Amino acid sequence: MKRADVDEALAQHFSEEKLGTYFSLRGIKLTDKGRLALANNQAVIDKHPKKKLG
Repeated sequence: MKRADVDEALAQHFSEEKLGTYFSLRGIKLTDKGRLALANNQAVIDKHPKKKLG
């Protein structure tokens, strides 16, 4: 399955609330392009509140 197919299958079988019970923290994985965008825009990142992970 491709990522989009997995996302669609999950959406058909689980609500966001139900999925939330299986994960304590949900996140994303950055691509090289994403890392570069973050590095080039650090001032924008610093203006946003940080999520506490503990």
